[in-house]
Amino acid sequence: MSKTVQADSRIRWRYQLFLADGYRVENNEDPDGDILQLGQGDIHPNLENALLGLPEGEQTRLIILADQAFGAPDPTAIQQLPRKDFPANLEFSEGQILSFALPSGQEVPGKILAIGENMVNVDFNHPLAGHNICLEVEILQVY
Repeated sequence: MSKTVQADSRIRWRYQLFLADGYRVENNEDPDGDILQLGQGDIHPNLENALLGLPEGEQTRLIILADQAFGAPDPTAIQQLPRKDFPANLEFSEGQILSFALPSGQEVPGKILAIGENMVNVDFNHPLAGHNICLEVEILQVY
């Protein structure tokens, strides 16, 4: 009887993450797979939940709708930041994703939407918010 992925499982897996149009967003590079300890916040909780119950040794393709993946874009996550708050020597452009430090010290990505003379519009939504995704997974081992 093969083991299945549980909420506290440690697994070795291979994966590829695609947008609905087939664009590959991410995959693991190691042909032997990566180790993942569930419940540690290393991947988005909704993706982690999609792994629950998957059997060891099986390849699976999961279609995850936007609201069950990274959610819908939140208009309040688009912020206007004073341009003077950016380093003077920073060269950035619309569409670029920069890392921003929160007061807690946590780093979050933000996508530059518009650069004005005094303000910069930054989208702090997850880059995959609003996208249906396809997750191709092979659970190599459940520990």
